[in-house]
Amino acid sequence: MKWKLTTLIENHGDEEGLLAFEHGLSVLVEGGGVRMLMDTGQSGAFYDNAVKMGISLEGLDAVLLSHAHYDHTGGLLRLIKETGIPEKVVVGKHFFRKCYHRLPDGRMKYIGTKFDSRMLKDLGVPVEEIEGDTLEIAPGATIHRNFVRTVPYEEDNPAFFFQEEEVSCGPHGRCMDSMNYYPDSFGDEIALALDVKGGLFVIVGCSHPGVVNILTTISRRSGKRIYGVMGGTHLMDADRERTLLTVGDFKKLGMETIGVSHCTGDENTTILRESFGEAFFNNHTGHTLELE
Repeated sequence: MKWKLTTLIENHGDEEGLLAFEHGLSVLVEGGGVRMLMDTGQSGAFYDNAVKMGISLEGLDAVLLSHAHYDHTGGLLRLIKETGIPEKVVVGKHFFRKCYHRLPDGRMKYIGTKFDSRMLKDLGVPVEEIEGDTLEIAPGATIHRNFVRTVPYEEDNPAFFFQEEEVSCGPHGRCMDSMNYYPDSFGDEIALALDVKGGLFVIVGCSHPGVVNILTTISRRSGKRIYGVMGGTHLMDADRERTLLTVGDFKKLGMETIGVSHCTGDENTTILRESFGEAFFNNHTGHTLELE
């Protein structure tokens, strides 16, 4: 199976300086006659980049949202405005919970989506909410979730919380009598695994459950080798020790290509680049990767 992956937006700009970039991620996945969009960045800028690159986002077979944070979902409404109702939007179970980040002073900052399930329903957007571990979204392309937590250094970040969605309580599903916050273990997070000659190439959104947990779960579940990975690792707050442990586990997986950058942090990206040499690529805005 041949695949073409185009990063429409990411934290880092293109070499020519022609495209917008932001803290976020959006990747167009094309292969086997199927076109899917993995995440929509923080704003609508990913769409403007696609136009500048001569890429049409009309007629997508699916829009996949890796998790419910603003930097991966913020452009969905722009996409709908520009191209119409998508064929389907695929999310993990619990995606429509309301997401928050606890600031150092204890205040809760909303970091979730600009929409809720009722808004998408009113717009006529078909939403497929995955409850199982896997879903074959297209020939050679499988969505995974419910990642097994086996890596001791990949613990949940205690600063992330959620509120349950209450669709009967106002336009954004929030009720004054149900404002309880719960630790977020990111049960909604999904990753996309593509069949390639060397095994599986995995596209991750932010890897909140732990990037090694995600890759190890997918490898064990599928019985296939992880050939490579691209996307966000959420190592940006990790110290050098954790990053080096991640490098060691990446090497144990025997991956041949690594393009992680979003939410990795510049220092940790440098460690990964130095550790993997030619196997590492800079997955910046506008980058295109072809696999088979």
